Amino acid sequence: MFLTYDFKNCFDVNVKNLNNKGKWIWIGLGGLAIIVRLLLSFSPAFTEQVYSRGIFLGIRCLLDYTLGWMPVPVVLIVIVGLIIFLFYKIRNLIKTHQSFSHTLGRIGLSLVSFLMGTIFLFLVMWGFNYGRLPLEKTMNLQPQPLSTEQLKSELQINTSEVANARMAIPNITDSAVVKQFLPDDLENAIRADVEALLEKLDYPTVGTVRGRLLEPKGILLRFSTAGVYFPWTGESNVDAGLHPVQIPFTLAHEFAHGYGFTDEGTCNFLAYLACTQSDNKFFQYSAQLSYWRYVASSYRRHDREAYKTFFKTLPKGVVADLYAIDANSNKYPDILPEFRDVAYDTFLKTQGVKEGMKSYSRVVMMVKAWRDLGKEVE
Repeated sequence: MFLTYDFKNCFDVNVKNLNNKGKWIWIGLGGLAIIVRLLLSFSPAFTEQVYSRGIFLGIRCLLDYTLGWMPVPVVLIVIVGLIIFLFYKIRNLIKTHQSFSHTLGRIGLSLVSFLMGTIFLFLVMWGFNYGRLPLEKTMNLQPQPLSTEQLKSELQINTSEVANARMAIPNITDSAVVKQFLPDDLENAIRADVEALLEKLDYPTVGTVRGRLLEPKGILLRFSTAGVYFPWTGESNVDAGLHPVQIPFTLAHEFAHGYGFTDEGTCNFLAYLACTQSDNKFFQYSAQLSYWRYVASSYRRHDREAYKTFFKTLPKGVVADLYAIDANSNKYPDILPEFRDVAYDTFLKTQGVKEGMKSYSRVVMMVKAWRDLGKEVE
C-alpha cells in the first residue's frame, strides 16, 4: 500500500491560514493605534515632543526622499493600485466561493482588516499629530468668536489689505487674474515661504514635502475640496482645476498639513501668514483674498443686507476675481455634497476638532487674535 499526500490542498490551507492571520494582525494594529491615539490626547505636550517633533520627522524624511522623488503624484498610483487589487480580490472570491455565509464572512473580515490597516497607517504616519499642542497656545493667541460689529470692522480692514495687495501686483489690470501670474517654480516658492514661517515659529521643517497639482481637473473640486494632504504618501495635493488666484493659498495650506499640522483653521492661519509675508506679490494677494472670503462669508451670515451693500463698494478688479472664482467653481458641480460634508465633519470631530468643518473659518478668529497681539512673526 502506498501513502499519498495532497500537497496542493495542504499548501492552499496554509496560505489561507496565513492570510487570515495577516488580517487579524492588521485589525490588532489598528485597534492598538486607536488606543494610543486616545491616550496621547491626554498629553499634548508629550505628543508634541515625542511624536510631532520626533517620530513624525523621521517619517517625513522617509516619505520625501523615496516617494517624493516620483515624477507623478503617488496618490494616483495608489488609486490605480487599489482598483487592481479590488479586481483581483473579487475574482479570487468568485473562484473560491463555497457558500453564502462563508463568502460573507471572508468579505467582512477583509473589509475590517483593510479599514483597520488603513487607520493604523494613517495614525502612525501623520494622524497622531491631532493630539499635539495647539498652535494658538504656542503663539499665545486667544481666539474668540467675533460679534457682528467686529466682523464688519475686520472686513473693512481686510478689504483695504486686499485692494492694496492687488494693486501691488506687477502688470495687474481690472480684469480677473489668470494663471500667467503664477510663477514657474510655484511648488518650491510656496514651500520655501511656509518653511520660512515655521522656522520663525520654532517648528522643525525637515524633509521636502511635495506639492502636486492633481489632474484631471475637478478630481477634488467635485467633492467640494480644493486640496488634500494624503498621509499615506506624504504629498500635498491641489486640484489643477482650481482658479489661479486660489492656488498659492491652498497649496500653502496643504504644505502646513504636510509639516504636521492637522487643524484646518490652523493650516489656513499658517497659509495666511506664510503668503502675506512672502516676497511674491501674487502670493500676498492670494492669501488676502482667500481670507477675505472667510470674513465675508461670516459677516454675510450675520447681516446679509449689509453685506450686499458693502459688496457694491469693492474695487472692480477684486469683484472680477470673485466672480471668476465662482464661475470656475461652477464648472465642477459637487458629487454627493451632503454625504461628503457629513462624513468629513464627523471625522474631524472624532479627531478632537470640536468645530468640525466649521474649523476652516476659525482662521478669522486666529487672525483677529493675532492682530490684537500687535505682533509680527519675527
